[in-house]
Amino acid sequence: MIVLWLAVGYRVPEPGSAHGVLADVYRLAHAAGLIAAGIAISVAAYILGVIATQLGLSATYAVGAALRRTRIAPITPGHHRANQGNKALNYVVVSRLAERFGHDAAFRSQLLDQLMADPPANLPNRTRAEWEHRALADRWTRHWVVRRVVDAETLADQLEADSYNIILRLRGSSEPVALEHDRLQSEGDFRIAMFSPLAAACVILAIRWNPWCLLALPFLITLIYVGVASRTEAERGVAEALAAGQVNDPSLARLDAIPIPLRAGGNTLIASDSAADTPDPGDPDDTLATPG
Repeated sequence: MIVLWLAVGYRVPEPGSAHGVLADVYRLAHAAGLIAAGIAISVAAYILGVIATQLGLSATYAVGAALRRTRIAPITPGHHRANQGNKALNYVVVSRLAERFGHDAAFRSQLLDQLMADPPANLPNRTRAEWEHRALADRWTRHWVVRRVVDAETLADQLEADSYNIILRLRGSSEPVALEHDRLQSEGDFRIAMFSPLAAACVILAIRWNPWCLLALPFLITLIYVGVASRTEAERGVAEALAAGQVNDPSLARLDAIPIPLRAGGNTLIASDSAADTPDPGDPDDTLATPG
């Protein structure tokens, strides 16, 4: 409402020179008194805020999606959010399948057969029995074998597609994870939604007062980055709870029974073996990219 007043307030005539509907509004406000006028303005501000928030969020996400299809995609906050989300879901999938490797003999045999059909070239030759012994004895080796053999990216995409339903189920069961997710997501939405009105205020002040006001826009863009960072933290919190076994959602439990897509030879559906075997210093699972 402040932005609207800065934009058109100077065109609104004073009570003494108003006529028509505006004069009626002035008389109504005078008759109702300051308290009633304040309540009416508060209700109007609430309704306007609800509409403006949704429009601002939709516009911001639409622009972000368009930018992620350009060359500047790597510097957009949405790109970082997608990478972090994919990495977290990949870890969830690998952790669950590593557990299945330990108790499902048929699944373990399938993975070991695939590993022996396409053994890692940068590691010493080992027999199938040696790989099985090492994987059963060491959790990190199990994770490495799963990452090497399983097309975890496809399974993570399926899990991501069901993420909305996962949140709904967590809310229905009153899980603390869902409450924390909603808190962080609300904080993120608030920060992102604040960008549009503040940016509009800068533009109006630049037009009506001083062009130097536009220098504030780069600082306001920070609101989008911190907002998206909060949403990223919310999504990572849910993924970490799933990976840690704090929540046993049906979508994750299906990984214990459904057929698992494997990497076929040197070709995969999404990522190449060489990319899968590249150590990531920030990922504890990749500390075994060259196991013992």
